[in-house]
Amino acid sequence: MKNLNEKQILNLIIKKMGSNNVESHFGKDDISLIPLNYFIGKESVSGSSLCVTCDMLVEHTDVPPTMTFEQIARKSIVSSISDLVSKGIKPKCALVSLGLPSNLTEGDISKLVDGFNLVSKEFKIEIIGGDINESEELVIDCCMFGVSFPNVFVPRRNGAQIGDYIFVTGVFGYTASGLKILMHGIPSPDPNFEKESINSVLNPTPAYDFGISLAHYFTASTDSSDGLATALYEISKQSGVDMLIYLDKIPIPSNLKEFSLMNNLGFNDLVFFGGEEYHIVGTISEKSLYEISKNIKENSKFSFFLVGKVAKGCGKVFVIDTAGHKEILKNKGFQHFT
Repeated sequence: MKNLNEKQILNLIIKKMGSNNVESHFGKDDISLIPLNYFIGKESVSGSSLCVTCDMLVEHTDVPPTMTFEQIARKSIVSSISDLVSKGIKPKCALVSLGLPSNLTEGDISKLVDGFNLVSKEFKIEIIGGDINESEELVIDCCMFGVSFPNVFVPRRNGAQIGDYIFVTGVFGYTASGLKILMHGIPSPDPNFEKESINSVLNPTPAYDFGISLAHYFTASTDSSDGLATALYEISKQSGVDMLIYLDKIPIPSNLKEFSLMNNLGFNDLVFFGGEEYHIVGTISEKSLYEISKNIKENSKFSFFLVGKVAKGCGKVFVIDTAGHKEILKNKGFQHFT
């Protein structure tokens, strides 16, 4: 694709195909919500919506070295799960379509199926069908469904308010580091850092329980599948606000700085621009912070970090270092065709 990157292609599609009839936030959010009475016209389901998301895994861009077929299958499903649970929607079923190269063996395909079985049991999702075709490389397309119910708030990307707190649900830096280690064999500060980094790439885990339990407290949310910077900018631009991010508040591995220096890698690149962490990035009001904090004390599994505040503005993200210096964060992350 010589002239357009992924975001520009998406904007072109939105311009030409954005729905006028269904409040689906076509192309502007992780998921689309389609009122059920749009399909069946019954007032009894008024307020309930079908929640849909889809994601495509393509071998040459999404499958790093050493990833097994079971792990490939799991990752293809986890990416869609992450979109739904970041909005508090429990995934219920999925359609999975496969593009399979002719050189795959029966054993390879059997391992893929094993991976689908394992992830469906792990997250209690029914895979109800799909399609199979021949392709030059492995392609997995997952379309996943859930339901939102009346009087249950579903946060979008455009709800952040001035004065809200900005939060994340996991550590940043492992995934970008793990991909560098897998792709280039570069050294690590210690074996545990290498193990954690590689595992974050091969076995990503969405913030399932946190999102399902607490998303109704969020004012805005998305996931970090395209990088922390991209997630922050999506919320700030669609909400029409600025974001102030305190660098020392972002949860990072203790030896990430050492890893970046020993391999001549940009520290901010590893933290902000890696992608595929599948953490939730969102905003909450001061009132909701009290309620969420109370829930976190009762559930030790929840991971939650306040990293900044929402300010008056027009869609910019600023990073403030420990000395108080403020600079604008680059708006970049993982994009295809770049």
